[in-house]
Amino acid sequence: MAQPERYAFELAEGRLAKFLSDVLIRAYPWNHTKTLSKKLFKTPEYCAACHKQFIDEEVNDVGWVQLQNQFDNWRKSRWNHPDDPQKTIECRECHMPLVESRDPASGDDLDYNRSPDDGKHRSHRFLAANQLMPALLKLEGAEEQIAATNKWLRGEYEIPEIAHKWQTGPAVPIELVLPETVKAGESVAVRVNITSNKVGHDFPTGPLDIIQAWVELDVTDDSGNSVFHSGKVNDRHFIEPGSFLFKAEAVDRYGNLIDRHNLWEMVGVRYRRSLFPGFADAAEYAFDCPSTLTGQKRQNLEKEEFQVAIPDGAIGKLHVAARLRYRKIDQFLLNFLFGEDTKLTAPITDMSEASATITVAAN
Repeated sequence: MAQPERYAFELAEGRLAKFLSDVLIRAYPWNHTKTLSKKLFKTPEYCAACHKQFIDEEVNDVGWVQLQNQFDNWRKSRWNHPDDPQKTIECRECHMPLVESRDPASGDDLDYNRSPDDGKHRSHRFLAANQLMPALLKLEGAEEQIAATNKWLRGEYEIPEIAHKWQTGPAVPIELVLPETVKAGESVAVRVNITSNKVGHDFPTGPLDIIQAWVELDVTDDSGNSVFHSGKVNDRHFIEPGSFLFKAEAVDRYGNLIDRHNLWEMVGVRYRRSLFPGFADAAEYAFDCPSTLTGQKRQNLEKEEFQVAIPDGAIGKLHVAARLRYRKIDQFLLNFLFGEDTKLTAPITDMSEASATITVAAN
């Protein structure tokens, strides 16, 4: 690292000097690129400067505690094959995909699959999972950014240069596992499998004290009447109690929940649930028909089951629909920041969906 090599007139004052400096930069952009673009800036370790966080005793008065850590998630995942760039997918390859460019400094000879004259540069949208802030801050191009973010969250964003080593399909697909036929009056088990397919680190990731990702399950009869539901968002924008969520519950030194993003008081985590790349996860609930939760949540990390009792004499079909939903900030924090009467709520993205039917036979 060193001071950049300056162009003639680059630091000079005056309109003529500015004009001449700009002409030189556009005429000979590779001197600019060579001086300012470093191999270090392309490494996952450079990203880790912000994406591997911790606080120490100087902050919480107790001791060292890990905060969000996307770097080690990626480093230990199936996406990292040291010294083999043909198999490895690094941070910039996903979050800064190549785009067509007429910029004088387009092209790059530091990436294994690029050249100085490829006519591309890396996107600086840094697409990830924040579909709230562009609109909240009324940023220029907010609608376009939000649309791209939603497309990214659903796994629909195509990146040709890594297509041969990335997965296809949704970023986090879900699958319904249920019986084809049940008898009236029987109890039915419905399982929802949730798999991290494309994500390069934990899903969800970031400040899990405020981020919410959850499963919504809806069971209806042929007339559209609700038989069972879980994961619904009410008119105050809160997720119904008992729903299955990916989340973390951080605590302070007194065991109080960190629920106002007051991470400087954090000393540990009493509960955490997220998906490691390539892994699947779920949970169990027990319910009575039509929609009253009666069972205790069973801590089973291998499957997600919903027990639904079918009323006697119900003939026809049950229609089961599930979706994985995501929002950047939970409603509790927004109400804390802006007041209980705020109309502000984080937009929800449906990342993946699944549906199926169950035939109900006479008992």
